[in-house]
Amino acid sequence: MTSAPHSRSFSDKDELWRILVETVHAMPMYNNHKRYVSEVMMKDKPDISPRELAVMINITRGEAMVILEEITDEKRGSVKVVDQQRTITQADRKLFDFS
Repeated sequence: MTSAPHSRSFSDKDELWRILVETVHAMPMYNNHKRYVSEVMMKDKPDISPRELAVMINITRGEAMVILEEITDEKRGSVKVVDQQRTITQADRKLFDFS
């Protein structure tokens, strides 16, 4: 009977993660926050923790966890093309520029 809770807890954690992702994706500012983190915050501090990110841009830790996980997954799976025609650097942009 002791082995059942262990296997069940893994599926419960998986289900909780899916619920968290679904909830975060439904948030109105999620896409703006993710773009800002990806284009500005990760360049300044690529090893930022979810807790630190949440405090810095005033979002929930859950949203920060989802954003960082998705950005990490995207970087592993694709290469970003650099737009050379931009005159303003990404670091000069503020959170409101991403809405």
